[in-house]
Amino acid sequence: MLHVRKIKLVGIIIAICMLFTETRLSFASHAITIYDSSIIWEDVAARSQLLTTIPHWHSEAMLSLFDAYLNPERYQLSRKKEAKQYNAQFIHAFWGPLDNPFNKYARPGKVFVFISEPIAQAPPNLPVTEIFYMAPIIQNDADKNYYVFDNQQSQPMILADWIANIRAIHGNQKIIRINVCNSYGSLPTDSCAESTYQNEAASTLNQLRVSITAPPSAHRDIKEDWKLNLDRSTRLRTTVGTDVIYEKSISWDDVTSRNNLLNITTAWQNYKLIKEGFEKIRDLRYFNDESQANFMRRISWLYPDDGCWTRAAAVIKDFFGPFNNIASTLPRPAKIFAFGNLCANTPNSPGGRVSWWYHTAPVVRDAETSQSYVLDPSVNPNKPLTVEQWMADISSQSAACAYTDSYVSVFNICNGYGVGPYDSCAEPQQVSYATETYAMLGQSTYRYSERRRQVELGRDANLVLGNSPPWLN
Repeated sequence: MLHVRKIKLVGIIIAICMLFTETRLSFASHAITIYDSSIIWEDVAARSQLLTTIPHWHSEAMLSLFDAYLNPERYQLSRKKEAKQYNAQFIHAFWGPLDNPFNKYARPGKVFVFISEPIAQAPPNLPVTEIFYMAPIIQNDADKNYYVFDNQQSQPMILADWIANIRAIHGNQKIIRINVCNSYGSLPTDSCAESTYQNEAASTLNQLRVSITAPPSAHRDIKEDWKLNLDRSTRLRTTVGTDVIYEKSISWDDVTSRNNLLNITTAWQNYKLIKEGFEKIRDLRYFNDESQANFMRRISWLYPDDGCWTRAAAVIKDFFGPFNNIASTLPRPAKIFAFGNLCANTPNSPGGRVSWWYHTAPVVRDAETSQSYVLDPSVNPNKPLTVEQWMADISSQSAACAYTDSYVSVFNICNGYGVGPYDSCAEPQQVSYATETYAMLGQSTYRYSERRRQVELGRDANLVLGNSPPWLN
């Protein structure tokens, strides 16, 4: 099985590379692009119609979110040097997918401004559009003006004033075209309607470094001892040192230390809120299916064999964003990591079980009772599990997991951007918001495996991956 896992990790890196390539292709699709559908700024009627689509906020929200926009470090986000990437990161990080049920405010639009020479003056063999701007835009409920966020300014700018500034920089003779995208498109060559959440995520990253490595596969052959996987990754372990999630894990059987560690878990108000949040996380379809056009996918809950680290990263990053996110209704969950001879019974595997040497999922604490709950639909899609029940379920010795030497050895809680056993949990020089972004992009490989698995199980893949998942039947 080891060669299969290596292929899967290579596939994840290739998938991310493809996303980077796709976001930089020029007019490869026949879809109407953001530039193609742009309008001349001076066309007042068309401009008025275009601006009616812009989301609106109240003044207090606008000012507090502009302050957040100017200070990404406060939220443990990197300060992008390139303005368009800076702006894409702000929108993507704070709001996540379009229908994110945890958003406190509407996702801002993206205003695009294209600067070009008049056709007669354009140099031969060069595209007419040479320069473009992209920035967040909203309408203020109080004065009904449209405001642009520009990181070179100390306050939000009225759209007309922002355009006037651009004219002053580039000259009054230039042609100015504008467009607004209230979706994932981030480049002139993107289709606003057809660009994907995955593409938007990739556009926030500086570049793909060849040193990026996916966390190790969580899969364990049922007859193997979990520590063999540690031996296989000795080289990686000695490279990363001891300040990592696995090396700092503690015995699950040490009840006092266990409870002390669980107390650092992010708290949500009560169980009712935790259960509602669990169902929203489980059900939202926001990824474009890479193998079938116009088909939206959930996180890969129906392929429990591997990829737990991509699922956990997707939940926390996509739904809750960076630390202290003022645009979210709830604080981001922590991640729980369990290590040992793990075995879970599941109807989503031909053998009725899956086995791992580690497993991770989001975890929150009920503020009323101090009980910790794991949000893991791959193990139980019907409800959040108490941490004790989750540990029991992933070290089962019944049903298909009977006669297996299953147990949890050690565990850890990470309130940071680390996603795998050999990541630092929260050391800024080693992990960042981008770490979770890369991990989330790795979901593409597991979406493919999840679709193939449904066919293998004799299910109608489009049905169960679409509107009729198993937990609704």
